[in-house]
Amino acid sequence: MSEKTNYSIQGLSLVTLLKRLDAATSRLEDITIFQEEAFKNSQSLKSASPAAAIPEHPQPVSKDSASTKTPPGPTDVSSVAPDSSTSTSTPQTASIAKAVPSPPVLPTVEEKTVSLSILDFESFISDFIEPLVSISKKIDPIVFDQANLLLQAFKAELKFLQIVIKSKKPDPTKPIFAETLQPINSEIEKMIALKDKNRTSKFFNHLNTIAEAAPVLGWVCVDIPVAFIPEFKDSSQFWSNRIMKEYKDTDPIHVEWVKTFSLIFGNLKNYVKKYHMNGLAWNANGLFFEEAIKAVEEENTPKPPKPEPTPAAAGGPAPPPPPMPPASLFEVEATPQQETGINAVFSELNKGEDITKGLRKVDKSEMTHKNPSLRASSVVSTKKTPPPAPKKPSSLLSHSSASKSVPSTPPAKTKKQPKKELVDSKWTIENISNDHTIEIDGEMFQSIFIGKCSEVTIQIHGKVNAITISESDKIGLVADTLVSGIDVIKSSHFGIQIINTCPMISIDSSDEGSVYLPKTSLNTEIFTSQTTGLNVNIPDVKDSDDYNEIPVPEQFKHTFKDGKMVSTIVQHSG
Repeated sequence: MSEKTNYSIQGLSLVTLLKRLDAATSRLEDITIFQEEAFKNSQSLKSASPAAAIPEHPQPVSKDSASTKTPPGPTDVSSVAPDSSTSTSTPQTASIAKAVPSPPVLPTVEEKTVSLSILDFESFISDFIEPLVSISKKIDPIVFDQANLLLQAFKAELKFLQIVIKSKKPDPTKPIFAETLQPINSEIEKMIALKDKNRTSKFFNHLNTIAEAAPVLGWVCVDIPVAFIPEFKDSSQFWSNRIMKEYKDTDPIHVEWVKTFSLIFGNLKNYVKKYHMNGLAWNANGLFFEEAIKAVEEENTPKPPKPEPTPAAAGGPAPPPPPMPPASLFEVEATPQQETGINAVFSELNKGEDITKGLRKVDKSEMTHKNPSLRASSVVSTKKTPPPAPKKPSSLLSHSSASKSVPSTPPAKTKKQPKKELVDSKWTIENISNDHTIEIDGEMFQSIFIGKCSEVTIQIHGKVNAITISESDKIGLVADTLVSGIDVIKSSHFGIQIINTCPMISIDSSDEGSVYLPKTSLNTEIFTSQTTGLNVNIPDVKDSDDYNEIPVPEQFKHTFKDGKMVSTIVQHSG
C-alpha cells in the first residue's frame, strides 16, 4: 500500500475532512450566537417596537468562505454548503436547521374605545366652560374662583356620565346613588357660599350669575332635562343683564364674559337633546351600578410606573435579616388584681390559720395593760362624734347661692352671613346691619321677607304681593303698593310708610313703631296684638303737608253684661 492510500479514507483525503470539520464547527458557533441574539430581540419586542425585522431567508455562505471564520451576527445564518464529492445532507445538519427559531410575532395593541357621548361632553367643557374660566381670570380673582368651581362641577358630572354609559339603571332611592351625585352638589354649595361671602364685592353680579345657573347641573336627575335647562337660564339672565347694562360702554371684557356665559345653556341643551332626550341613557346590558363605579374609578386612577429592577450588589447576596428580639420583650407579666369590698373580707376568712400571718407582733413596751405609763398618757374621749351633716339638695343650694354669685355672661351669638337674594318668587333679606341703601324692584307675584335686620332702610319699588318683617330692630320700610298687606312680628323701633295703597297691616308682639298712611290708603285695616308704643300718622284734614299722630290704644276696661264681656278703651282726659 502506497503512502497516499495511508492518508485517504473511501476516496476522501485527510485534508478535505479537516476542512469540512472546521466548517461545521464554525456553523455551530454561528447558530448558537444567532439563537442568543434572537432571544434578546424577542424580549425587547415585548416592551418596545422592534428596530429592524429579521430576514425571512438567510443568505447562503459559499464553500470557500465556509472554512474562514467571519464575525457572527443575526444575518450570518446560512446552511453549510455541501462538498462537490457528496450530494446528500447528514442527519446532523438537518437537526441544526430545525433548531433555528422563527421570527417572533409582534403583539397586537387594543385601542381603548370611548363612548361618543363622553367625547362630546368633554368637548363641551373645553369649548364653553374653560373659556369662561380664562376670561374670569382677567376680571377678578373672586370671579375666577367662582368660574373654576363651575368647571369642577361639570368635571364631576362628566365622571357621573361615564358611570351611566357602563351601568344598568339603578334604584334612585338607594344611598349609593345620592353618594355618587354628592361631588356635584358639593361644588354647587361652594358656589352659593362664595357668592354669599362676597356680597359687598364689586363683581357681586358676576358671582350671582354663576350661582343662579349652577343648579342646571341637576338635569341628570329629571325625566325631561331639555325643558329643565332653560329655567335656570332665565334666573341667571336677570343678573347678567345688569352686567351688560353696567359695562356695555365702559369695559368690553365684561360684555365678552356675558356672551361666553350665555353660550353654555344652548350648547348644553343641544348635547342633552342628542344623547339624553328622555332622561339619562343607561346601558341596559351594562354592569350593576356598584360595579360600574369601581370600573370608572380604576380607569381614572393613574397606574404607577413599573419599578426598574435594581442591579445586584457586588460581593454576593444580601446579608440575612437581623434576628428577632427575645420573647421576653413582648411578654408582660399579669399582675393579680387585688380584691376589694366584701370579697376581700371573705378571702381573708377563708385563709383559716394563715389569717394571722400578716399581723405584726406587738412588743410589751407598746402594751397599755402591761405599761402603766402608757395607760396614764392615753386619753379616751367619752363623747360620741356626731355623724356628718347631710348635704343640701342641689336645687336649694343653687337657689340660695344665686343671689351671691355673679351672673355669668351669656355666650356671644355667632353672626350669620348677610343675605339678599331672590329665590323663585320670594325675596329674602336677612342679617343685614347699618345699611340704608337697600332697594328692590318688585313685581306683583313676588313676596318679601325681612328678618333679623338692624338699623336698615329698605325701599320697595312697584307693586308686590306681601311683606313680612320679623325679629328686626330700628328698621325703616318704604313701599309703593301692596296686594295683600304687611306683617310685623317681634320687632321694635320700626317705621312703615305707604306711598299708594295697602289693604291691611298686622302687628304682633312689637314695640315702639310708627305707620304713615297717605290719603289714598286711609281705608287700611290695622290689627294689633301684644303691641305697645304704636302710633299711626295720617294726613291732616286742614293741611295736606302735615300729619296727625294718633296713638293706638293699649289700655282696656273689661266689664260683664248679660253674661258677656264688654271691653272698652280707657280714655284719659287731660
